[in-house]
Amino acid sequence: MSDLSFTNWFPWLPASVDERFNNGWTFGNVYVTQANSASPEAEREIVGRYSYGRQLGRLGDAVVALAQASGLDSDPKIQPLVEMVREIDAMKERAKQRRSAQLLDELKALKRDDPSAWDALMKDVGR
Repeated sequence: MSDLSFTNWFPWLPASVDERFNNGWTFGNVYVTQANSASPEAEREIVGRYSYGRQLGRLGDAVVALAQASGLDSDPKIQPLVEMVREIDAMKERAKQRRSAQLLDELKALKRDDPSAWDALMKDVGR
């Protein structure tokens, strides 16, 4: 196997140019490196288990619950977060309904187009 190093691909550049442009990892358009995280490896593991959306969702839910319990949910500084959490919940419900409708369409197509696969599925579901 040939050497695929940077200097073999770009022999006219000095070896000092052989540096990594992203020494961390990316999530969407968020770049996690040593410059913005004390431990990119730990952050990668955390995001692998709890996405940023899940982390923010739990924090939003907690803040709303605390605000409601203390009667501060109509405070002008907290109300935008309460409304945002409500909108996000509505978006999640609409996405769930779309997924359910798509699944139902796929099941109907399976029953119509492949009765033996449908029967096998019904046996599995019945377990």
